[in-house]
Amino acid sequence: MRLSKTLTAGAVALTAALTLTACGGGDSGGGVSGGDNGSSADSGLPRASTMAELQKFIVGTGAQCEELGPSNEVRMLEESRDPAWSIKERSVCDETMVLLLIDDMVKFQEALAKAKGSVGRILIGENFALTNLGGSGPQLMQNGLTHLSCRQEDRDSLPSGFTAKDALVKPCFTTDYLPE
Repeated sequence: MRLSKTLTAGAVALTAALTLTACGGGDSGGGVSGGDNGSSADSGLPRASTMAELQKFIVGTGAQCEELGPSNEVRMLEESRDPAWSIKERSVCDETMVLLLIDDMVKFQEALAKAKGSVGRILIGENFALTNLGGSGPQLMQNGLTHLSCRQEDRDSLPSGFTAKDALVKPCFTTDYLPE
């Protein structure tokens, strides 16, 4: 009787451990992590661990990103050198779109709020940001990215039917609206 109860308790514990392990998720082997759309379970936003993964995500949305590397494009160049922005790596696609891998999204948003919108339109994933989007913004947003702004006037001027959610830092917010 006692052995039966011990075996039952052990089986329950093993089943629970296996269930929790199976639900763990995460990005252990490279690639954009998350579900079918490449989104992370934490925020619902896509996540990329490397520039190669980020480039693959962008191309997978149908947006242009053939050549990846350094560039004369100055957007976000100084910011990428400033530790306050928490930018881990900066690269440029096709001499136009700027890709930023972010170490700490809270620090990034704090720096953006202090910059008072002087860096242009920014789309974010869980741990990356894109700017200087050209005409690719709508495609990228349809594939899980969201527009990040820290300007109150942007929030106040959202057209009806679009959403605004508080971001990690006030007055920043994310929205499904991307102004031209």
